[in-house]
Amino acid sequence: MIGLRTDIRENLWLALATIWEHKVRSALTLLGVVVGTMTVIAVGSILTGMNARVDAIAEQFGPNVAFVTKQSSVGIRFGRAPRDERMRKNLTQADADAIAELPAVAGATPTNRLGSFGPSNSSFSVKYRDVEFARPIIFGVYSNYPDIRSTEVKEGRFFVDSEAKRFEQVAVIAESVSTALFGGYNPIDKSVDIDGRPFRVVGVMKRGVGGLFGGDGADDRFIYVPFQTLEKMHPELDDVSITLRARDGQMGAMFDEVTELLRRRRGVRANQSNDFSISTPDAIFETIGSMTKILGLIVVPLSGAGLLIGGVGVMNIMLVSVTERTKEIGVRRAVGARRRDIVWQFLIEAMSLTGIGGLLGILVGWLISLLVTAVIPSIPSSVPLWSVALGFSVSVALGLVFGLWPAVKAARLDPIDALRYE
Repeated sequence: MIGLRTDIRENLWLALATIWEHKVRSALTLLGVVVGTMTVIAVGSILTGMNARVDAIAEQFGPNVAFVTKQSSVGIRFGRAPRDERMRKNLTQADADAIAELPAVAGATPTNRLGSFGPSNSSFSVKYRDVEFARPIIFGVYSNYPDIRSTEVKEGRFFVDSEAKRFEQVAVIAESVSTALFGGYNPIDKSVDIDGRPFRVVGVMKRGVGGLFGGDGADDRFIYVPFQTLEKMHPELDDVSITLRARDGQMGAMFDEVTELLRRRRGVRANQSNDFSISTPDAIFETIGSMTKILGLIVVPLSGAGLLIGGVGVMNIMLVSVTERTKEIGVRRAVGARRRDIVWQFLIEAMSLTGIGGLLGILVGWLISLLVTAVIPSIPSSVPLWSVALGFSVSVALGLVFGLWPAVKAARLDPIDALRYE
């Protein structure tokens, strides 16, 4: 055992000396291994950060929360909904009130929206004096909205039922809106212009965790007003959704009760599918999780191609090395080296070469991870231990596989012919 360890140590030092002697050639050979390993590390760290970000955003919605819409809302939709979904009967404030009476429901609010989640500019403005906030989203909700969504009011308060019933023009603004319009000044009881009408600011919502790729999230553009007030201002906004919260431990019961109630209220026959959708934040963000998995599946073959190219390069350079060192092999065989000694010599050299490439790839991937975090601080990209272990193991295994043929070829050389080689 001691002799084996000594042989491995001697072969390792010999391999490192040979690699150092041919620095340029070795560096060019390592490029494929470095790129392949770097890709595994960088992508692994970014996907880890994105998954953590998605979990934080989903958690922000609060426990036991669900959404009811007339369109299929499971997952994140790209583009418009199909025409048959858009033509479905709208949900109403009365539907929300009926849902709120169900035993498993802790609270429900109808929700109307003025403004777009997308990058397009809003067709209305939110101003304080001569300062305007870009791309606001106005939500009409009930006064129980903070309890349903487990959101916090940072300053002031949320509006109350009596203000909603009197159609008062009061608003609770996101922290980002407050900063943009008022700077460091207290916005409470100040009047802002929303769509040409004066609204009194009664509260400021606590800032959310932000968007998926950094910066403000969509909820940092929200302005909340009483549902009744927004409905009076814009009676054409008839695409109501419903936000609801289940009592503890009754999420499944709530789904069943809401489904039965809405099918009855909307006249859906027994042989027909639901003409509405109930979804949870977890279901909504499943699409992003699927996208990250698909990204990983795309990157794996790409990194594999880089490693394959690196492996072929290692095999070619080792074959050249065998040819260049034929006389050295002959001398070693003449003084008593066995064939397996020659095999191990060249295998350890090949594995050392690819192992160094793997370590360099891990280092570069880690630097890319730090760069991503510096550019997008909201994505806490970190190098997962599994990607380091995988990257290094694969790179060393690459040397073992692609160095085997040159090592066997070197061991099979005839000692007499090898000594005569010029």
